[in-house]
Amino acid sequence: MSNQPDAASANKEADKPESAKNGLISDETPLLEWIVAAVGLVLVLSTIGFTFYRAWRETDTPPAVRVTVETIVAQGDRYLVTFRALNEGEGTAAAVTVEGVLLQDGEAIELSTASLDFVPSRSERQGGLFFTQNPEQYELRLRATGYADP
Repeated sequence: MSNQPDAASANKEADKPESAKNGLISDETPLLEWIVAAVGLVLVLSTIGFTFYRAWRETDTPPAVRVTVETIVAQGDRYLVTFRALNEGEGTAAAVTVEGVLLQDGEAIELSTASLDFVPSRSERQGGLFFTQNPEQYELRLRATGYADP
């Protein structure tokens, strides 16, 4: 038997980059690379699984928009009432109309409306209503009065 390499291993050695020939790069895949690949695979499969789960679980329930007062701020001769609209439903609401009414003894003193372009499922949006009367001196009621399907 001779100690000389055969032609196939000589060709294999010739195809390697110069750094691999010098022993600087290993032919084996490093453990860290396998770990990163496994984490990537888990993330991709989890995303696909979650997407299918949501599609299967998704029901045709309508949006459920709840409106709450955040702040009341005087701005010169008018008042700004900022609000938060929270969609607690599974459906998405577009063109949401929010109405604010100032009441005194059950009678409407002033009405203000605002429109929110889009309130996705399980999310919230903020907006504001302007009044000429001070909302702190009256009963203030906010509600969502309508929406459109996107």
